[in-house]
Amino acid sequence: MKYLFKILIILFTIACSSEDSITPNPIEMELSTALKKWNDSEINSYSYSLYVSCYCIGSGDPNEIKVINNKIRKVNGKSVTSEQLENEYWDVKTIEELFNIIESKLEDNPFSHTIKFDQSFGYPIDIYFDMDEMIADEEIGYYVTNFKIE
Repeated sequence: MKYLFKILIILFTIACSSEDSITPNPIEMELSTALKKWNDSEINSYSYSLYVSCYCIGSGDPNEIKVINNKIRKVNGKSVTSEQLENEYWDVKTIEELFNIIESKLEDNPFSHTIKFDQSFGYPIDIYFDMDEMIADEEIGYYVTNFKIE
């Protein structure tokens, strides 16, 4: 009986440690690689253009964003306050915030998505989510261009 119990424990342990259960999916691996590349680059001050595509108020034109010490300091050449970033410029994000959006949307199991990363520094350059096939106009996309280290 003792040996049977030990065999059952060993079989249970093997079954629970199956490689399939711990292998991340390709997008998780790509995201992890890109995030590591971004973090390893230690870029804290940068500028870029961000275009947000959605059926929502305030989207349409790209915003020129300047980030200094990981905080958005200017949008379209003008200094901005925290209040403006929460209201008027709700769609303006740091690179770290874009990574957070990606992680959050992936956790919600989107119907479809496209995510592409810069090969040199790992920041996202193309983010698109359609969360529900049956709902129109809830899709959102973020497109990063003109990235420059400051």
